Amino acid sequence: MDTQTFFSHSRKQIEEKLNDLLFCPSQIPFSDLFTSASYSLAGPGKRLRPLLVLATGATYGVSLDKALIPACALEMIHTYSLIHDDLPCMDDDDLRRGKPTLHKIVPQWQALLTGDFLLTYAFEILSTAPQLNAEQKVALVHSLSTHAGAHGMIGGQMIDLMCEGETIDWELLEKMHQGKTASLIAAALQFGAIIAEASPTDVALLKQAGYAAGVAFQLIDDVLDYTSTEQELGKPIGSDHKKSKATAVTLLGVDSAKQKAVDLLEAADTHLKSLSRPSPLIRALFDQMVNRRK
Repeated sequence: MDTQTFFSHSRKQIEEKLNDLLFCPSQIPFSDLFTSASYSLAGPGKRLRPLLVLATGATYGVSLDKALIPACALEMIHTYSLIHDDLPCMDDDDLRRGKPTLHKIVPQWQALLTGDFLLTYAFEILSTAPQLNAEQKVALVHSLSTHAGAHGMIGGQMIDLMCEGETIDWELLEKMHQGKTASLIAAALQFGAIIAEASPTDVALLKQAGYAAGVAFQLIDDVLDYTSTEQELGKPIGSDHKKSKATAVTLLGVDSAKQKAVDLLEAADTHLKSLSRPSPLIRALFDQMVNRRK
């Protein structure tokens, strides 16, 4: 199976599994919780994180079926974070993935609970994944809780909101990007490695590659917030500038931010080349992350 066929097939399987996991009979009193979760999960998302899980697993010969539920769990965590980020008390955004943010179509309390639901449901489906042994489940839960918690995604978001209107240096900005964005990218690769029972050396290399590629991905996101259009991105542009947030562009400028992203992609590629086996699927996804227009 060639690279593009693998990605196309994997995306279809991800969508179908997410739909299955979020099915809820309408007569259940809280069925609207599942409906609003489906709304936020649906749409033209990149599915980057679950694809990285599947690509890493495939690198080591793991079947798509075995890695699919962990991949969906990671996408649920990512989507919960977007729902909460968009709330008025956070970034207060009106558009996400080309459609109104969740709190614009349901009460804010329902949007908040929907994010809470996706957060907790992700751990539920991880702990009951039928094709994983107990040791793998524990390792995945630990990885996800670490990468999504205070030392990962939530910590990065904390830095982001604390520093609005402040002048910060590259070191702190990089720390923010490593937490807010790169941490779940690294988790995706670690997920695939755990499922594949890869060697500790390979696990470490994959995490390093994930962090480098994840920061590069966020640098390009910062650039596109200045150079793209709302139609291309599916969300408001220039919002970081309006909120006086520090970004790679405000610190480095557009050209230097792009070059740093390229340098980080090369660093990620170096880590991948040191793995015990070739990883063309991961490398192709990394390339899409950096060389993109939306």
